[in-house]
Amino acid sequence: MYQKKTLIAIAILSILFISINFQSVKAQKESDKAFLRVVYTFTQKNYTRESLSSRTDTMALDIGFRLSEFYDLTASAKDSLKKFVFQPGRVKSVTLIKNQQIVESVINVNQTGNGNVIMPNSYISFTIYKDRDENHIYTLDKELGGSGTSIFLNEVIHPQLWTIDSDTCRILNYLCNKATTKFRGREYEVYFAPEIPVNEGPWKLYGLPGLILAAKTTDGIFSFQAIGIQKVNEKSISIPDGKNLEVCENLKQYHQFVQSKAKTEQFIFEKKGTITIADKFSSKKVILMETEEN
Repeated sequence: MYQKKTLIAIAILSILFISINFQSVKAQKESDKAFLRVVYTFTQKNYTRESLSSRTDTMALDIGFRLSEFYDLTASAKDSLKKFVFQPGRVKSVTLIKNQQIVESVINVNQTGNGNVIMPNSYISFTIYKDRDENHIYTLDKELGGSGTSIFLNEVIHPQLWTIDSDTCRILNYLCNKATTKFRGREYEVYFAPEIPVNEGPWKLYGLPGLILAAKTTDGIFSFQAIGIQKVNEKSISIPDGKNLEVCENLKQYHQFVQSKAKTEQFIFEKKGTITIADKFSSKKVILMETEEN
């Protein structure tokens, strides 16, 4: 295990050294090549009318020389299922149900039946791109329902101001140091690995002398935990240009989109080309990670 960890660290340092030698070559601003992927579990809690619920998703952070991409690792497979279900020539009929009494019955009958089932919010819909050189962070979020609306937000976010303390722990056999910060209304505790000298982290977190492998808000509502690290080759990172997207003017407008999207949960059931879409009212109150704009 130690030998494998050392080889990964040497490979990262070699790649970073090569990148320094090629800094004189101006790369295209919109694209980069990833050399490292970190897989995290992302746990978040949401309130319903009855209780506090939580969900855990598997996220990936692809890291390039300048850019990074943070996204749900399962999104591609689940998007592919949806494309298959709605494939032209396959669809025989589509029924949309909004009456809540009928919706409940349809969901109960079809969830355990045969055929393809696409659950609402079955993956995280946002992707976060960082441009570390320019201190730009981009959010691409899409409506999982029928409208297919995509939202794009471009922000200037400088690295967080961190306080590093003496606490340490081991994550994936890397010795990590503790650091704390306050960012947009929440306090964060993280552990970063100086052995992996990459100024990166999950979501919008970055700015430490090492890769952030664990992070959590002090209120316990949000947390990220690295569960795997691997080298990647020829993975392109491209920041969307905003064309054909609904561009948000600010974070408040983006949050309005998120809250609106959470009001309805859409279940899709398909069997032999017959599609039933059930729109269920949701009592879920989304807890936003950012409670302040600055």
